[in-house]
Amino acid sequence: MHKWTQVGLALFAGGVVGFNPAPASGARLDMTGPVVVNDNTRPAGVLRNGTHHLRLRAAAGRWQPEGPDGPALTVDAFGEEGADLTVPAPLIRVTEGVTIAVSIRNELATALRVHGLCARDGNACLPVDVPPGGTREVRFPGGRPGTYHYWATTMNAPVPFRELAGALVIDSRDPAAGDDRIFVITEWTSLTPAQLGEIVTADVASEAFLALRPKVMFVINGRSWPATERLTYRRGEAVRWRVINLSSQTHPMHLHGFYFTVMRAGNGRSDEPVAGGEGRQVVTHLLPSGGTMTLQWTPEREGNWLFHCHVMHHVSPERRLEATEPSADRHTHGGPHADSQSDPSLGMAGMVLGISVLPGVAASPPASPRADPTPRRLTMVIQAAGGGAEGYAAAGFAIHEDGGPVPATPSMSPGPPLVLRRDETVEITVVNRLAEATSIHWHGLELDSFYDGVHGWSGAGQRVAPMIEPGRAFVVRITPPRAGTFIYHTHLHDYRQLSSGLYGPLIVTEPGERYDPATDHVVMLGRTGATEASGILEDASSAVMNGERAPQWIWRAGARHRLRVINITPDDVLSVSLVARDTAATWRPLTKDGAPVPMTEAGPVGAQLRIAVGETYDFVYDTPPGRELLWLEVRSSSGKWQTQARVIVK
Repeated sequence: MHKWTQVGLALFAGGVVGFNPAPASGARLDMTGPVVVNDNTRPAGVLRNGTHHLRLRAAAGRWQPEGPDGPALTVDAFGEEGADLTVPAPLIRVTEGVTIAVSIRNELATALRVHGLCARDGNACLPVDVPPGGTREVRFPGGRPGTYHYWATTMNAPVPFRELAGALVIDSRDPAAGDDRIFVITEWTSLTPAQLGEIVTADVASEAFLALRPKVMFVINGRSWPATERLTYRRGEAVRWRVINLSSQTHPMHLHGFYFTVMRAGNGRSDEPVAGGEGRQVVTHLLPSGGTMTLQWTPEREGNWLFHCHVMHHVSPERRLEATEPSADRHTHGGPHADSQSDPSLGMAGMVLGISVLPGVAASPPASPRADPTPRRLTMVIQAAGGGAEGYAAAGFAIHEDGGPVPATPSMSPGPPLVLRRDETVEITVVNRLAEATSIHWHGLELDSFYDGVHGWSGAGQRVAPMIEPGRAFVVRITPPRAGTFIYHTHLHDYRQLSSGLYGPLIVTEPGERYDPATDHVVMLGRTGATEASGILEDASSAVMNGERAPQWIWRAGARHRLRVINITPDDVLSVSLVARDTAATWRPLTKDGAPVPMTEAGPVGAQLRIAVGETYDFVYDTPPGRELLWLEVRSSSGKWQTQARVIVK
């Protein structure tokens, strides 16, 4: 195994997902200046006679990713000559046809290898090596329009994972492209060069490594939530973003309350249209290390919303630089979320952007004439449940149609399917009978901000969503505008709550359509018994499917079956396969996150799926007329077996 691959596995297994030694060995700490935040709105350099000139320097500086009042870190970073260092690195942005000339001066005490400063013309992109105290120059044509990046390393890393990383954008000459914003994801950890050397040579599962427990932080445009930039748009305004992942990890990026359309995707060397230019409509998109995406969306409803990575480890409040370690009583009433109740912004950290949508120029659109003014009423009770992993208490949901006292029905863990109908208004009274506070997010639904489930943030002005305290209730009003497969789950970024079973499938049917579990199957992937990242990533026995380790199902032969595959594990990117006679079966994709897949992707394909946390996929599978044995297998992204369901077709 390549040593960097080994390091990556060790970091992930131990709850550490990046490494950026700070300071660099031999760096002159007395010479460090500030490292400022780069919001990627101003291109660096200057255009002269058809050539864009940029003079970069690499040096160590003091960076405050949690804001001006937060702790300072010493990091390696790029900056323009004569200016402050920045995180992310200075933006290189030119119009196609322009030549780019860059000089790099290395003020660090270690050699620097710079990647990505090359033409995007299909040829190899050779790195530039800059010795300590040296300067190198490179000149290249901008090449094809697209979203790219450049980055540097002092440790021969094959992937970008440091603050020495920035965006490189080639704009089309077409002025119709419009304005956009650029968001660059980078990471930092507290590992020192000596510790990194130990990890490379050590057993990836060694107790010595796990005992290191270094800090790790993911940031967007140089800041960690709640210090990240707040974005403000008008209702109906066209929004266009370029998002670049210059960290070592994959991130499923999730937008609350709206769909976004991924129009282009790339890997830093190429940038191509998605689905033949049609784009893919999603609420969660998996962005690999080094990956880029260009997306567009329209804010249709006012209020406060979030855009964030759905990997809990990447947005947990424990990622703060001064976060305290979990204590034995942190899950008693008021214990684990006391800080976030007094300051709701403290309930998350890392790669989170806050979005506020203000009224538009035109009047608000009228309510859908198909929406029923007399809502259907449900009660959802959150309470302790039977079962659960050894040593861990399970929790779940009981759902009732209103019309009398709530019966003392046992809860299901995870929760039962919540079945709604398109354009039918429903009021759901969420009752918390747990001994601790919680909050429920209606993942993927287009709804009013106040009901979105981010306590202290969802809503607007003085009307913001509360934490649901023990013994209290909160009424949610939803009119789903589309049919599809969605999720309800706790939005406290807490491993124990989620893995106790506080999640369930949310299914929206077309009017007049009946949900029939005999041919309409929920496949909900989760974890059980987890209290923190390292406890679940090492143990495949924590993986569950619909709350079970190895379920067995019976499907009707000669029928059309729908599979609704949902990943609501805390952190996983999983591989799912439907296997018949030791080979992958064939199914037909229907939807992604509840939206129809592009026409170019709607044909029959091998029944294999890569699904990240926060994603849902629907497929159709036609069973043969006779008896058949199928296996629905779930593995980690590295191929490690997790769980499986036995399916008997008869």
